[in-house]
Amino acid sequence: MEGLMDILADTTDPVVYSILLFLFTTIATLALPLPVEMALFFNLEQDVYSKAAMVAGGKAAAAIIVLRIGNLVNRLMSSRMMRTSLAKMFVQFCNWMVVKFHYAGLYFILSIPLMVDTVPVYLWGIFNEEGVIRAVPFAYVNFLAGVNRVLIIMMIFELYGIKVVA
Repeated sequence: MEGLMDILADTTDPVVYSILLFLFTTIATLALPLPVEMALFFNLEQDVYSKAAMVAGGKAAAAIIVLRIGNLVNRLMSSRMMRTSLAKMFVQFCNWMVVKFHYAGLYFILSIPLMVDTVPVYLWGIFNEEGVIRAVPFAYVNFLAGVNRVLIIMMIFELYGIKVVA
């Protein structure tokens, strides 16, 4: 991942940068507990809208994969973890949270700048026992929250006079 980050930092070609930003965001959402906002500070000539589209697209792609993984893990977890009452209570609480807060809760959490995406995306993907979370809306929520997050970061930095784009 460090190699991808170095290449991303050194890339000035807008097409290559966009592809790498999409891949970086997808990988970070799937497996790395780190905020993707750091990648926004590379290639300052790239416009904010293409950066937002690549970040959001990477998050949406990862969300579909996570939901598929989550369905498999949920089945395994249900059969193996329900042996202790503490595990059963934890799973029930997480399932309740996903049902209660649904897509709006996920959107709110994922819109928080510098929030690690991996945990909430997996939480909503795995603890979807009742099947209330569907793939397409799940991807849309991740996409829209990704755009929202990039724009919030850009506005905050702009307010403080820090250039993120040329």
